[in-house]
Amino acid sequence: MPMQESIVARGGLLIGLVLALLALTLAGCGVGPATNEEKISKTATTYLKALADGDAAKACAQLTRRAKGQGCPRAMKERLARLDSDALRQAADGSMGIEIHGDTATAALSQPEGARLLLVNDGDEWRIDSGYTLD
Repeated sequence: MPMQESIVARGGLLIGLVLALLALTLAGCGVGPATNEEKISKTATTYLKALADGDAAKACAQLTRRAKGQGCPRAMKERLARLDSDALRQAADGSMGIEIHGDTATAALSQPEGARLLLVNDGDEWRIDSGYTLD
């Protein structure tokens, strides 16, 4: 019987090591709650891609109530015709400089130069309060 207990003990140790390695691997892969920077980046990217795709409803969903105003999807569709979808996609795929100041943040876009989005923390979400302003 001592041999059988030794095998069981080794099996338990092996399982423990595998679980510990799995936990470390998952922690390194970004599993867990998103940071404010990640949430801001996701909101900004979703907004820009929605604009590029002509999806006014999805773009409006990224805005604060104040920024939406009344009739956001209709007003957004009118503006979409004047926007360069390729430039919007490039801005969405480019890097962003994110600065957080309490419950407000700025996401500086890679292009056009000087473009930025102003965001507000709305509970657990970040929403765009002023979009695509230039310095």
